[in-house]
Amino acid sequence: MNSPNYSESVVLELVKEYLTKKSFFSIKQIIEFVDHRVKLNPNINRNKIEVIIKSLIKKKIIIPGTKLMKNNIIEHPKRNEIFNYIKNNPSSNINEIMNTLNVGSNQALWHLSCLEKFQFVRSKKINNHRIFFKFDSNPELDKLYYYLKKTIVQKIILFMKKEQKSLKITEIATSLKKNHNTIKKYLNILKNLKLIKTQKVKNRTLFKLEIEEYSKIRKSIQSK
Repeated sequence: MNSPNYSESVVLELVKEYLTKKSFFSIKQIIEFVDHRVKLNPNINRNKIEVIIKSLIKKKIIIPGTKLMKNNIIEHPKRNEIFNYIKNNPSSNINEIMNTLNVGSNQALWHLSCLEKFQFVRSKKINNHRIFFKFDSNPELDKLYYYLKKTIVQKIILFMKKEQKSLKITEIATSLKKNHNTIKKYLNILKNLKLIKTQKVKNRTLFKLEIEEYSKIRKSIQSK
């Protein structure tokens, strides 16, 4: 008797053949095509074909409505370029991708949609920005990637690292020549990310960089 892997490989090869001729497919159409082609194989009946097709869809190897398959999704040079850019630059947004890779918005959106459908990348909205990550990256690091790449955050951290003491918002804002509320906003974000601790001194809130935690996070991010 044929093994499940053998049956799946037979069905998958027929799916590939079908998709070279059709620009899209429905589950019903492809089951009929495969069923017709394996009539002489007693170990693969229509029910088994349906189970295998649904399994391939569940595993995102094929997706109804498109001729693309997971094994050829990044054969397209531009799509592969976008995937590698996201892999090397977590938390990239569409504007960064378009500008860096010199690709138009419609083309970028199409390739990103394909990569997301087949689980090469995933997206998340942070502050109304849709940002992209490699699919299997750790979601717990998403906000850290997003905020730590911001210039203002880098400047705040660099200044606090240099000072190595608890600081008032006004001290940071004055030194960096930035608006008080802007500094306050990002200090609170960094506090929520557990990169900064606060303390009350004479009814004033002071902020101090958690240098060990920050170094640990930087090391973790850089190793990905």
